[in-house]
Amino acid sequence: MQNPKTLQCNRVERGQALVELVLIAPILIIITCGVLQLALVCQAKLLVHMAVRQAAEIYLQGGSQQAIQQEVDHFLGQYPFMADGTVNVHLDTSPLMARVTVECQVPTVPFIWQAERQPAVKASMSLGRELFSLNRLPASSLLDLFKKVLKGEV
Repeated sequence: MQNPKTLQCNRVERGQALVELVLIAPILIIITCGVLQLALVCQAKLLVHMAVRQAAEIYLQGGSQQAIQQEVDHFLGQYPFMADGTVNVHLDTSPLMARVTVECQVPTVPFIWQAERQPAVKASMSLGRELFSLNRLPASSLLDLFKKVLKGEV
């Protein structure tokens, strides 16, 4: 037979363990959700950087804003956790520079999605244009015509 004092001591220890679990469990859940959210943000940031490189490559090949948007959507759609997010692609051009910017929302884990603002990541790439490029010169037939005019042949 068990000693009644030992039986009472086991009940007290089980009650103490239950109280400790109730006090510690919410903190552990919050820390776990925070670590998972941080991992999602880091992964999304990496994917957005890769998407902006892809968008810059499409732009350099002569792609339009719509072609760049479709390529970025297709690229991010390959990853299941990024497929449902809102993706914005901006293309700003000037005579000396072009800038491609990709911004998207990061998926959230439970307890974080209740926050007011959804986390978002953004990446951009600036593409400088050469001032003295052969592409900026007129076609060779125009140059030949100009030479003939200067020589008085025309």
